[in-house]
Amino acid sequence: MNKYNAYVMNIKIMIIFLLAVFMTSACVSTTQVVLLPNPDGKVGSLEVASVKGTDPQTLDKPWQATETSALTGAPGTPKVMDEKEVKAIFGQALAARPLPPVSYIMYFSQDSADLTAASKNLLLEALKAIALRSSTHVAVIGHTDSVGSVQYNDKLSARRARAVVDAMVARGVDSKIIEVTSHGKANPLIPTPDGVPEPRNRRVEINIR
Repeated sequence: MNKYNAYVMNIKIMIIFLLAVFMTSACVSTTQVVLLPNPDGKVGSLEVASVKGTDPQTLDKPWQATETSALTGAPGTPKVMDEKEVKAIFGQALAARPLPPVSYIMYFSQDSADLTAASKNLLLEALKAIALRSSTHVAVIGHTDSVGSVQYNDKLSARRARAVVDAMVARGVDSKIIEVTSHGKANPLIPTPDGVPEPRNRRVEINIR
């Protein structure tokens, strides 16, 4: 089961929903589960069962849904809902979902901790993503290409990561939410023989959530 592909109502939202059902009728409430697609349209799968674990139903299509029985708690036969219908029913809950994590790759000049011109602009996009998400965790990971010794590249990758962190903090990002690591030339994006100057390996990766 891919937790990012499935939507089950938040507990607090579910409590509010159940209270509303009890107030409007004397019936036992039901729970509706909908499988949402990722932003790229792909989905995983989700198995929905009763408390006793009987009569499970599998959701594996975008916007596919099942509703539990008010009498037995068992999920009903899955059906694909219209996207507009899902948004109409669960609009508030969908709007409250956190934005998905996002990653950026910043590139550097050779043998330097200076960002390329394009990456300076990309850093501004990363800063916007941090603000938009009110991020609580930002991972900054420094790398180098395979030119130079292990010791030298360990220091260079740390300098690159620190340069990005300093730029973020200078623009208002709380340093307490930033995790900084560096790998030297140990984890190249593009594997090369030792001593090869590969621009795409001279990078810092930023993971924002």
